[in-house]
Amino acid sequence: MTGTVKDSVTVSGAVPWLLLRATANQGDGVLANVDFVQRLETRGGVAPAGACDPAEDATVAVPYRARYVFYAG
Repeated sequence: MTGTVKDSVTVSGAVPWLLLRATANQGDGVLANVDFVQRLETRGGVAPAGACDPAEDATVAVPYRARYVFYAG
């Protein structure tokens, strides 16, 4: 599934809440008929502040939680 952002809500200290509209679905699985996806109740997911040195910090774990709601017509 691919989609486009229809709306976004800024959240302090977390990635934004989103409403996404599906632009293309493929396959015949449980998400094949999804029209919208909503990301709510986000916690975390924001990249650390400051500079990074890829030689020292190849990866950084960033805690993230959210609730996703799928709407199909």
